[in-house]
Amino acid sequence: MTYVKSLKSSTVKIGGAAGTAGAGQMRYTTSMLIFIHGTDSFLARDAISKLKAKYLEKNPDGVELIEIDATEPMRNWADLKASPLFATSRLIIVKQAGELLVDEQNNLASMLIDLPSSSVVVLWDGKPLKAKSSLSIQVDKATKIINAEPLMGPALRNWIKTQATELGFEVTPELINELVDQYGSDLWGIQTDLKTRQGSSSISSWGRAQTEKPFALFDYVRGQRWSDLRKHLILSHQRGEAVEMTIGSLAAAVRKSVSDPTLKRKMTETLSEIDIALKTGLIESGDAVALLACYLPDGQHRVQWEVAWESLT
Repeated sequence: MTYVKSLKSSTVKIGGAAGTAGAGQMRYTTSMLIFIHGTDSFLARDAISKLKAKYLEKNPDGVELIEIDATEPMRNWADLKASPLFATSRLIIVKQAGELLVDEQNNLASMLIDLPSSSVVVLWDGKPLKAKSSLSIQVDKATKIINAEPLMGPALRNWIKTQATELGFEVTPELINELVDQYGSDLWGIQTDLKTRQGSSSISSWGRAQTEKPFALFDYVRGQRWSDLRKHLILSHQRGEAVEMTIGSLAAAVRKSVSDPTLKRKMTETLSEIDIALKTGLIESGDAVALLACYLPDGQHRVQWEVAWESLT
């Protein structure tokens, strides 16, 4: 779920024929900048996923869908100025712009001026931009601003209710309090617990394990024992444990036990991408575990995830 702070009149169109915008449609006639503001990666990635899905409905090949992670090297800001060759519009997603150095933020800001009419740019800061900086001034002019700050209070409780409703059951105020006490604003943990609960009146077995007995993988992550963690992931799959619970547990371990911000960010990114692919049906559970096992930060620069997949079968 995303929360829109402001929405001005806009004219860019994501795919399809030109026309007048209707409710819930993304149809425009000039360039559009969508700014996702906040540090909650769950909300930000959820918003990005929905925008990508909307674009891919009209452009299923996705050849003009470009994603730029500001934390990775070899960033090509020139993509922002290029016109699409194989679709009616181009969707460019810039992640973690707040991680850029000031000079790089200024370069990015300059590229956001006079965008091509066929471009839709989605920019997620990931961390606060410097006040009155060039990039901050540009995103303040965004056509649409989506709030991705951590949810608290009534907003968090309403989010839990909505998630439960989407899963086909209702939650009582007591259960909401239990989830908030257990996970705080950890939306990933709450969603995983709700999926494993599926209407049960008590906290899920995954949630109980988090409280009563720390998973071994917390020790593996804390000690950077990646080889042991890899074996643990494969064995948990062979025991029939739900991979959704494994991903949620590993995400919690990374958040609590990894102190290196770069490593934490990269591991969270990997977990998020695998989780989205699994939930959207792009990969099966065995594929997800194989990818988790192969993309652990063990110093390998090239991994063959198919080898790990064969060990699961």
